Amino acid sequence: MVVDIILVTIPQTESEIESIRRFLFDMIRREFGYGYIPDYHRDIMEFREHYLNPPGNTFISASVGGKVIGTLGLRAYDREFEGLSYDPDTTAGLWRVFVHEDYRRRGVASLLVGIAEAHAARMGYRRMYLHTHKHVRGALEFWLSMGYRVTLDTGNELNTVHMEKPLKTIGNPDKLSTIHMQKPFKTHRVLQY
Repeated sequence: MVVDIILVTIPQTESEIESIRRFLFDMIRREFGYGYIPDYHRDIMEFREHYLNPPGNTFISASVGGKVIGTLGLRAYDREFEGLSYDPDTTAGLWRVFVHEDYRRRGVASLLVGIAEAHAARMGYRRMYLHTHKHVRGALEFWLSMGYRVTLDTGNELNTVHMEKPLKTIGNPDKLSTIHMQKPFKTHRVLQY
């Protein structure tokens, strides 16, 4: 039996952010077959402006032995997709959810999503939004298993599917501090396989 300790953290240093960028671009190449495209990847290059600086937004990564194995970005809904209209005050979006293929089906993505959903609920968001692609093996099935429902199947060349999930607000968001996610925190999870 092999035991790995998964460490979930919010990146704080430029070195940590750069490790995440390398991981993300590697995963994008593996899953989609292309590299950096400015219109698609502005959030990765302007990382702090999209994930760390705005109140309520965050980015978490999972690592084993210092190696990034999973990522998830959470931010107020800030995109315009034809046929969709969400209020950024009540809807949070999940972005850049990736798990390295060596660590899939071991609870890493579920752990990251659970942390993000709890944070979003504490911040007063009432709905989660995401989009995925049907050609990414296991992606649609995973999100359905997490309680998300398809709101729009575009049928486009990327097989993009838009999804959402209602959240229950936790407590009074006016009295909650963002300190839960803004300061470094550590979540350990031991995976046995």
